Amino acid sequence: MSMLDEARRESLTEGRDRSFKGRVKEIIPWKGDDIREIIRKTVFIGAVGFLCYFAYDAYIYNFGSKTMIDDQKDLADMFNNPSVSAPADTVDTPDAQPTVGNDSTPTSPSDDPSAPVSKYPAGMLPNFEALYDINPDIIGWISIDGIYLNDTDQLAINYPVVQCDDNDFYLQYDFYGNEQDYGALYADYRATVGGENRSSNVTIYGHNMKTEYYFHHLRDYNRTNPSFVSEHRTVNFSSLYKQDKYIIFACFLVSVHEEDDNQPLFRYHNCVEFRTDADFDYWYKNVMYRNYYKTDIDCDINDEYLTLSTCAYDIGDSRFVVVARKLRDGEDPDSFTYEYNRKRHMPEKWYQAYGYDVPHDDGPDYEYYIPEEN
Repeated sequence: MSMLDEARRESLTEGRDRSFKGRVKEIIPWKGDDIREIIRKTVFIGAVGFLCYFAYDAYIYNFGSKTMIDDQKDLADMFNNPSVSAPADTVDTPDAQPTVGNDSTPTSPSDDPSAPVSKYPAGMLPNFEALYDINPDIIGWISIDGIYLNDTDQLAINYPVVQCDDNDFYLQYDFYGNEQDYGALYADYRATVGGENRSSNVTIYGHNMKTEYYFHHLRDYNRTNPSFVSEHRTVNFSSLYKQDKYIIFACFLVSVHEEDDNQPLFRYHNCVEFRTDADFDYWYKNVMYRNYYKTDIDCDINDEYLTLSTCAYDIGDSRFVVVARKLRDGEDPDSFTYEYNRKRHMPEKWYQAYGYDVPHDDGPDYEYYIPEEN
C-alpha cells in the first residue's frame, strides 16, 4: 500500500515546475489557466488576505501600535505643559462646537459684545486648550498615581477622556479621530461631566490592552490582598473646569449575559442619575454585593461617583469595574481601611469555571454588604 501511495505522489508531482516562477504560477492566476483554476487561486488569495488582515487587526486591538504610544506621550505633554501647542495639522477649526455632555458653550472672553468669540468654553482650564484644538469632544483627563508601565517612569493610566452622542464611536476611533481598533477612553454619552449639573455617576470606558495601555492596569485591583488598592486608592479626574480627586471604594467582576449568573444582571452602566433614594440604594447595594473589598468609606446619594469599566476575560465576555467616590472637603484619603471580602458575589459561571460551589443567597440586600458603623 505504501508503494502505491508513493507512486501516486510521484504521478501528481511529475513535471511540476519547482522554480520560483513555477511556484508563483501555482498561487496566482496565470495565462493559460482554465476558469476553475482561476477561481481556485482567487479564492485562495482572498482567504490568505483575509487571514492576514484579521491577524493584523487582532494584533492592533490587543497590542496597539507605535503611533498609539507616541500619541499618548504627546497628549500627556500637552496636558501637563499648557504652553505646548497642538501640531498644526491636527488643529480643529475655530467654529468647532463641544458635543453633548460638556455643558459648555464658547463665549466672548469679556463683557464687550464686540470682542472676538473664543473657541474655548468659558472657564476652561488652560491645560485643555491644546487638546481642545485637536478634538473638542474632550471632556476631561484621568490618571492614577503610582501605577507605571513596566520598566518605565510613565504612568500606565494617564489619558484624555472624550464623549460624543453614543457609546460606539470611540470604541474604534482614537483621540485624533483616526479609525483605530484600540479607540479612546470615553465617558458614557448620557452623563453630564462639566458645569453645575454634573451627573451622579460618570462611567468611563476603556479597552484592556495587552500592552498595558488604556485600562489594562485596572485589573491590578483584582487581588485577594487589599494592599494594592490601599496603596493606589485615589484617582485624579479633571473635567474641563475643575481638578478633583476620588477614592476607590469598590472593584468587581460582572458578566454581560443573563445566562452567566444566578442573579439578575447588574447594569451598572445605566446608573447615571440618582434622583431618588431607591435609585442610589439599587446601585450602591449591587456594587457592595460584588465588591472585592470591605472598607469604611461611607457613601451617600449626595456624593459624586466615577465608574471605570474595562473588558475582562475571566469568564469570556465580562467586565471588570472600579468605582470611586469624590473626596469630600477636608477628607484625608489615607484615613480609610480596606480588607478582602470573602463573601463577594461573582457570576455563577465564574464559580463553575474555577471549580467552586455556586452560592445561593437572596441577592444584594444581604446585611453584611451594608457598611458597619464605627
